[in-house]
Amino acid sequence: MRIAIFGGTFNPVHIGHIRGAISVYETFKLDKVIFLPTGIPPHKKDNVANAEYRYTMLKLAIEGLKFCEISRLEIDSNRVNYTIDTIGELKKELKEDNLFFVVGTDAFYYLNLWKDYKRLVDEITFIVIRRPEYDTKIILNKYAELVDFEEIHENGKYPTQKRKVYIYTPPAFDVSSSMIRRKIRNGECIKYLVPEKVENFIKEKRLYQ
Repeated sequence: MRIAIFGGTFNPVHIGHIRGAISVYETFKLDKVIFLPTGIPPHKKDNVANAEYRYTMLKLAIEGLKFCEISRLEIDSNRVNYTIDTIGELKKELKEDNLFFVVGTDAFYYLNLWKDYKRLVDEITFIVIRRPEYDTKIILNKYAELVDFEEIHENGKYPTQKRKVYIYTPPAFDVSSSMIRRKIRNGECIKYLVPEKVENFIKEKRLYQ
């Protein structure tokens, strides 16, 4: 199977995450997308919702999407997780599958701060989701000697390869988790920025206020 692992804090999950996952699934002709919410984020500390709340919001957000699953691997570990270790665990579990790892351009820019990042690019093929306004020359120049970049513009069964990074620009959604948290703090409307059930859950639990 061709599987994309979509890692992140999802604090909270929003329509950009969901539509991004759907777009990657269709463009790369995948069999499955597995969301991997961070349990205890190694870099983000402030205003991070309880891991179980973030898991529940993800579960509500992907209802009806049969090709989407959620892994509790990092949440259930009850410790700070590093991507290199998580990928090792997932490859043991999914050893017959071709795995991709989905991240945003901002996260990939700081790849050099990740634990064993040079070994990580040998272990899994990255799909970097690019915002339309993002200048990819920044990351291309930074990691040109480390990985082989390829911009994706058409649907296809692109292969998994060591030190391969696919750059993909999905349909634009001008939304981010930090923007949603800011709107909630300011008492602004978040309707249609997150799935309706996620919005209701945030209100019920009074998150991000």
